[in-house]
Amino acid sequence: MIKLAALAQLAAISYRLGTSSLWMDVVLSLNPGAFLSIGQDLPPTVKSVIFLCALAAVAAVIYWALSHWKQSPGRSAALYLIALGGGSNLIDRFFREGHVVDYLVLNLGSLHTGVFNLADVAIMAGVAYLALSGFSKEQKTLA
Repeated sequence: MIKLAALAQLAAISYRLGTSSLWMDVVLSLNPGAFLSIGQDLPPTVKSVIFLCALAAVAAVIYWALSHWKQSPGRSAALYLIALGGGSNLIDRFFREGHVVDYLVLNLGSLHTGVFNLADVAIMAGVAYLALSGFSKEQKTLA
């Protein structure tokens, strides 16, 4: 829904939220690449293979999360964040001719991020949680 709102509202205008040294721009960008436009110039065949690999990865994350339902709530939440964020971007890419709707840019003085969306934030939050909690480490599971 947020991506649809971004398409509808940001096609002709952008917004700036924040102070003079720290702010967020809300702008519309149709991203043909991966996170932060990585790979945007790859041939269509390579992009199709990457799309199918990403689809398989999202399916694997969903399968893992559902088949290991006794794992810690934090790990489950992290896996679902990755699956939902990845699924959202894959749906975008499928229905928008290979593009993902991005709409956020964070700025700190002269430093700024590339354009991203909340699905990217969900993916990164899930990955960060798994990395910081030691994904390969055996964790307490629910009884």
